[in-house]
Amino acid sequence: MTRFIFILTLFLFLQTANANAAISVLGDSEAAICYKHAKLGYSSRSSINICLNTLSDKPLPLNIRDATRINLGIIYNNGLKPNLALEQFNKAIKNDSVKAEALLNQGNSLYLLKNFSGALDKYEESLKSNIKDVSAVYYNKGLVFEKLGNTKDAVLFYKKALSLNPDLISIFDRRSSLNEG
Repeated sequence: MTRFIFILTLFLFLQTANANAAISVLGDSEAAICYKHAKLGYSSRSSINICLNTLSDKPLPLNIRDATRINLGIIYNNGLKPNLALEQFNKAIKNDSVKAEALLNQGNSLYLLKNFSGALDKYEESLKSNIKDVSAVYYNKGLVFEKLGNTKDAVLFYKKALSLNPDLISIFDRRSSLNEG
């Protein structure tokens, strides 16, 4: 039962973090479909193939290419393949326009790999790089501190996240009902 709760909590974490971190690509292209799959939390082989086809089919503007790499990495993280995700984030991070999101998602990969200090470092770097969704960073930092047994700091970061994004309360409600069941 504990394992089930952990896996469900991890899934909720990935859903929240990734929904906030997917890089938008507009239009009806495969890049836009890749974005939608990342945002919705998909992890299927077909989602991966859509993103890979986008990257290999034709020349893309640099921003779309790097956004697609981040979205592909998010899909890999959703499928619990953080090493493959890190490969994509490492390629995209060189582009300043997506650097903050790449750093946040690198942190998520490191979290999945249980490299909690590395995850915290990446989350902090994403803040310094002016990430747009600061609440996602604070929420993720709260998860790391919770995992490390540091309840005081976990609660501090959860409160910061909630103050910036009250919609996160639904995630806490779901987690609470899981712990009660």
